[in-house]
Amino acid sequence: MTGDNPGPGWLKHFPLLADLRRSSGRALAQDGVAGTITAILLIPQALAYALLAGLPPEVGLYASVLPVIVYALLGSSRVLAVGPVAVAAVMVSAALIPYAGDDPARYLTGALILSGLSGVILLAMAALKLGWLTHFISHPVLSGFTTGAALYIVATQLSGLTGIPVPRDAGTDGIVAALFGGRDRLNSETLVFGIGAMVLLFAARAPLLKLLTRLGMQRETAGSIGRTAPLLLVIACTVLSSVFDAHGRWGVAVVGEIPHGLPGLSLHFLAEDGWLQLLAPAAMIAIIGYVESISVAKALAFRRQEKIDPDRELLALGSTNVIAAIAGAMPVAGGFARSMVNYEAGARTQLAAVVTALWVALAALLFTGLLAPLPKAVLAAIIVVAVWQLVDFASLRHSWRYDRGDGAAQAATTVGVLVFGVETGLMIGAGLSLLLFLYRTSRPHIAVIGQVGDSEHFRNVLRHDVRTWPELLLLRIDETLYFANAPRVESELQAHIVEAKQPNDVVLVMSGVAYIDTSGLDVLEALEMALRQNGSRLHLAEVKGPVMDRLAGTDLLAALGRGHVHLSVHEAVAAIRG
Repeated sequence: MTGDNPGPGWLKHFPLLADLRRSSGRALAQDGVAGTITAILLIPQALAYALLAGLPPEVGLYASVLPVIVYALLGSSRVLAVGPVAVAAVMVSAALIPYAGDDPARYLTGALILSGLSGVILLAMAALKLGWLTHFISHPVLSGFTTGAALYIVATQLSGLTGIPVPRDAGTDGIVAALFGGRDRLNSETLVFGIGAMVLLFAARAPLLKLLTRLGMQRETAGSIGRTAPLLLVIACTVLSSVFDAHGRWGVAVVGEIPHGLPGLSLHFLAEDGWLQLLAPAAMIAIIGYVESISVAKALAFRRQEKIDPDRELLALGSTNVIAAIAGAMPVAGGFARSMVNYEAGARTQLAAVVTALWVALAALLFTGLLAPLPKAVLAAIIVVAVWQLVDFASLRHSWRYDRGDGAAQAATTVGVLVFGVETGLMIGAGLSLLLFLYRTSRPHIAVIGQVGDSEHFRNVLRHDVRTWPELLLLRIDETLYFANAPRVESELQAHIVEAKQPNDVVLVMSGVAYIDTSGLDVLEALEMALRQNGSRLHLAEVKGPVMDRLAGTDLLAALGRGHVHLSVHEAVAAIRG
């Protein structure tokens, strides 16, 4: 980047244009290279993810052109690569099977409705600044969901890898039963294409990189060669299938004819029915897509000391999905693998994404007719290899060792996705995570504290050798006071006061209290009144500024008076003991 002049004010609404205004020719050339490398990965993935969603393969290409350009203009991330993603694809499939059944036209219309609805939901969240809602999906739950979805996606591709037919609406158990029951219908040639493609794709990762670097090739060049493997594999398998007539001779399922070109913009899906039926799945797709996108964008931005605007990401992704619906495409989001490729290839601005979209458009215009003999098993292999990196059992072990509750929520999410489906599994995990949060915060830690030597530090009497006074009780509350823990806080405070044999002064140390709701306030007011009636006094110390602002004007503060609210525990003890 060069220059510090931000340019006209309207440029802030289009980060790409502002970046281009500051970019050097060398940076722009690097964006072109990065965009080309990303397109090489995206084209076969787009075809594969469309089939994963149960849609014609060309829909994946449509989702990789105009939507990508729209995000490039509006998004705050400079390297996030938007397009079809595996998790959203499997959620689309799960939503459309009960909606469309075996009707291909209705299936495609449903995909456009899902794109439009998810876009509108994200735009509404942007307008209301509701990005914080996604924080209710904890990292363990999201990791468990991703692992479960990846394993489920792998299971769905076993049919394509083996040629054994499996009902489209089958769950994990149904897939296993269908594969076992139909093992006599295994197509050996399909299996060869599928397993062979998987082996080559896995080999093109770390093994090929190590081999090429040992032979003296630069690591960056070796990595670029490895990233071309999916496209080269598609080309090679298409040629082999065509030469040997794999479909006609051996019955290998192939992609078939793919229409040339890109569809025109259309709003015909607005007149279709099923919007209410697809609203809940669209909301799930929108939220998961946003969480996945913002997580990747933040991680990559941090590496370059750049900033991501969460609200702008809502706006950009919402607009992108609305355009996807109008352009005849499936829902889109930021993909981890493609974004990493884009980043490592040196992308500096979203110009790289525009270059990627142009390459995909060129492929859709000129080369789709050549892909008719491509075995579907090869695309299934591309999906399996792409999503396998999302399986993260190490994260589950880490969560379980650190916090059994988080580990249980993560495991329940993974199992729930596999047993009950992606949406139900996610809701199980998120619900369990929220229940665990309520349980933990409903049992707050309250410590009796004393003075450490002659210092101004006060610590838990059970953990440190401290000084206390019989006429003075210091209690530190280490949790926000709200309705879920108010009864327990009240009971524990009363128990400590009774155990201390009714001290003259009780100081509540509020350094760990970030918020007090009405229920918490009622507890404090009742405590102050009870102490006053028994001839004792209540004091507050180390009250946070925002909490103090909320307490201003309450009966509690009026009853306490200024002399009973102290800046620190040391100040409170000094004032009380004279």
